[in-house]
Amino acid sequence: MLRKRRDDMNEKQLQLFIELASQRSFSQTAYQLNVSQSTVTKQLQSLEHELGSPLIQRQTVSLTEEGVMVYEKAQSLLTDWQQLRSVCQSRGNKYTETLRVGASTTPGTYFLPSLCKECHYHYPNWRLHLHIEDSSTVLSLLTEKEIDVAIVGVPTEQSNIVSKKFQSDRLAIIAPPGENQHEIDGFSDLPSHAFVKRPQASGTYQAVETGLKQWGGSLAELETAAIVPNTESLLSLVEAGIGYGFLSEYALNAALKRDCVFKGILPYERQFYLAYRKENQEKETIKAFRKLAETRT
Repeated sequence: MLRKRRDDMNEKQLQLFIELASQRSFSQTAYQLNVSQSTVTKQLQSLEHELGSPLIQRQTVSLTEEGVMVYEKAQSLLTDWQQLRSVCQSRGNKYTETLRVGASTTPGTYFLPSLCKECHYHYPNWRLHLHIEDSSTVLSLLTEKEIDVAIVGVPTEQSNIVSKKFQSDRLAIIAPPGENQHEIDGFSDLPSHAFVKRPQASGTYQAVETGLKQWGGSLAELETAAIVPNTESLLSLVEAGIGYGFLSEYALNAALKRDCVFKGILPYERQFYLAYRKENQEKETIKAFRKLAETRT
């Protein structure tokens, strides 16, 4: 014998009811929730059937007496449920939590792997989605809500983004294998060489420009041998003898292993920043990731 399925009240029904009570419009509610108007009507009818009472006056789209009571309770229930779900997920229950992390190329190569290892150890049920781009692109992804947290080489002044210092770094000058060991300590030693450069949107480019400015020069005054998207490409071209290059001090060991020659350090210490949207600063995953990152500073 078949039994008729019971329409159990669920979270989406309550969210829809709260939205409808706030908008006082079936069409506007459908638009806000990206569903059809008929879906709004059916979900409301299902909720009313489950509770055994009309909740919305159809002509005026206003709350009935029972609707007012349900509206107040529904808000409280949803808040409690969302907090409970967040706490349980942060404690590592069987459900996964997705964290989308963006990083510019230097922290993405030298900081993020060990940070991901820490995340996996402390929160084995997290699912990490990683995006490695230049700083400008990563910050755009954060603003557009394509990622949840970012590690970049430039700060942001956007009022809706929190940006905290994460790590410091210096920029090294390297030369192709076989070059002399004489260290460069001023801009006058640089214009006689061609350079493998990073794109202007990268944090490394901006940091190099700041360092050269303290020496009284700029990247525009240096011959461009090539422009490359990341540190690995820069290392390969310098190793091949295409030109000199500027890179993170964290990448210096990798350069020396390729027999590139260390030529000096620019007179500027740059910062890497941990950034996230203000609206998410109390989210459990963001707080946990931030805490793990802060242990590295």
